[in-house]
Amino acid sequence: MRKLFFILLFAALILPACSGTSTQAPGGDASARATMTPLPFRPTPNAEELRVSDPKKTIEAVVGADFTITVRTNPPSGYHWELAEALDPQVIEFVWKDFIPNQPDLPDSSGKDVWRFRALAPGEAKIVLGYYLGMTEDAAEMLTFNVVVK
Repeated sequence: MRKLFFILLFAALILPACSGTSTQAPGGDASARATMTPLPFRPTPNAEELRVSDPKKTIEAVVGADFTITVRTNPPSGYHWELAEALDPQVIEFVWKDFIPNQPDLPDSSGKDVWRFRALAPGEAKIVLGYYLGMTEDAAEMLTFNVVVK
C-alpha cells in the first residue's frame, strides 16, 4: 500500500514536467515567471529568547503579543519536539518554530528549538511539548508550560 502511494505521488509530480507543455501566466504572457511566495517575517531570537525556558515558571503574556518557549534539542539523535496536546485556540496560537544550532558550522550540531506563540485573548492555557524519537507515539520527555494572558 505504501509503495503504491509513492508510485502515484511520483507520477503526479514528475510526469507533468515531462509532458513538454509549458504553463503560461494568467493573461497568456509566456515570458512571465511564477514567483515564490515569501516566507513570513521570522525575527532572529534574541539572547532572552535563547535562554532555555523553565516549565516551573508561569509565562505571562499580553493580548496581541508574541512569546517564546525554548528547549534543548539534538536532531541528529532522531529526537524532536512536537506539541503533545492541542492548544486552546481561544487563548493562544502557534506562530513558528526555529532550530538554532549550538555550532552552526557543524551539520550534526545539537541546539535549541525556539517556539513562538501569540497571545490572543485573556485567559489561562497550557502548552505541552513532547520529545519524540522518529514517528513514535510515546514521548521520552514531556514539558508543560502554564500561560496566563492578560
